[in-house]
Amino acid sequence: MTVKLTLSINEEIVRKAKRISFRRGKSVSKLIEEYINSLPEKDDAEENAVDKIKKIMQGKVTEPQVDWKKAKEEGLNGKYGI
Repeated sequence: MTVKLTLSINEEIVRKAKRISFRRGKSVSKLIEEYINSLPEKDDAEENAVDKIKKIMQGKVTEPQVDWKKAKEEGLNGKYGI
């Protein structure tokens, strides 16, 4: 079931969202929905993939089970806000 939601967002961000949605062939609503679904429900309680990679690099994890694509996305998101 979909529900209508009204947001107040900076005008430049709206233009950017529309450009991205056009290039990806998705609606702005779908982009927002996918982004929200990608966020963990409990930020502090869950260890993210970037933290896991740091532990691997420090030798603290011997059998890593890391989603490298997700780790890359999280790293880029943190650095560039993508």
